Amino acid sequence: MKKVSFFILSMFLSLNSMGQTNDTWKLIYHNDKNGKIIEGNIDNLIKAVKSGKKIRIYWSSQRKDEPTKKVEHFTDAKFLTILSDTIVFAQIDPIIGQTPNFDTQTMKLKENLEWSLIAASNGKSDTMMRNMITGKILGHGQGSFAIKWYIKE
Repeated sequence: MKKVSFFILSMFLSLNSMGQTNDTWKLIYHNDKNGKIIEGNIDNLIKAVKSGKKIRIYWSSQRKDEPTKKVEHFTDAKFLTILSDTIVFAQIDPIIGQTPNFDTQTMKLKENLEWSLIAASNGKSDTMMRNMITGKILGHGQGSFAIKWYIKE
């Protein structure tokens, strides 16, 4: 009976410790849309990238004339680049395009449109929209985004 109780207790403790993984995301760097540091240190972000930490990014946009009309985006970085030991770029998985409707508080998918982003710690990000059926590029250009960079601890 003691062996069975010990086995059950061991299994319980083992399963309990497996479920206690640390899924905490920590803000490590924040640049404004011009690439100026708001919070953190770029060297710490570069070190995190080089050591293989998982990176998640955040950006937002809002209407200047109506600040309540705002969208915020969070996603994992899928492809990371360090340029000249000073700038970090994070490419995200392409997403299906979407359009918010602030009046009805809904989000509508854009049929056959795919959107991509390369976020940049210097504020000079790149976006591209393409037709998923034809492959034709429908829009491509640089934009200035403030980016928050998170690492998984």
